Amino acid sequence: MTPTPSKVFWLLVLAASLSGCPSTTGLKQATDADAAQTSAGVFACESVFREEKFILEAAKMGVSRPDAMTLYTFSGAKTSDVVTGFAPAGDRGPTVERAIKAVAADPQLKAFYVEVDIQNLGGLNNKLGHSGADEVFREMTTITERHIQNLGSDSCSFRHGGDEFSFVVMGPNAAKIDIEATLARANAEIKGYIAQRGLSEIPHPKHLGNQSKYGAGIIFGVSRIDGQETAKEVYGAADKIVEAKKSQ
Repeated sequence: MTPTPSKVFWLLVLAASLSGCPSTTGLKQATDADAAQTSAGVFACESVFREEKFILEAAKMGVSRPDAMTLYTFSGAKTSDVVTGFAPAGDRGPTVERAIKAVAADPQLKAFYVEVDIQNLGGLNNKLGHSGADEVFREMTTITERHIQNLGSDSCSFRHGGDEFSFVVMGPNAAKIDIEATLARANAEIKGYIAQRGLSEIPHPKHLGNQSKYGAGIIFGVSRIDGQETAKEVYGAADKIVEAKKSQ
């Protein structure tokens, strides 16, 4: 069925509201949110959840799934960070909240929040300029995401700050020790990449003279999502680990 102009208009309005208004995203949407989550599975990244909600609303208007997906893409609601390709910062909170809810409903699930900082992004910017530093940033996040995906658990990726990105990792066999080990391997690969680019001796603007801070890499913290805490507590636990490592 071909969507009428009025249906197209209202679907575009819906897409704009889903992508632009924090009050209309995530688990606060009680009516169709549960249907969208069921369609996407027990757990879904916010980007998947948002798209499924749009497609469900489109189906109520008699719009086919292919046409709805075309409209969704056209609307601009299918967004990602321009440097990393990760989901934008606004997707992090609803995804973590959904993970908390999923674990609370099924104790067999294991879920973790991973916060990652780029070590010495300021030094990279000073050496390479913003566009050159963005290229290195992109490769570092690509390496890290690949290692996270190699764990075999479900995962979602976000960029939520200038030098910060994060993941939610969930699955029955997910384990903190495995996540930390794979991030250590990712950092080793990143260090090799940085060396190949001749960037291992870049000084850190905040630690001039401290050669242990030279070059670039990742600093990470992993916190468990046990279904009882708030998203703020999940972030705080991982952030404390990162800040402690930074001060070493």
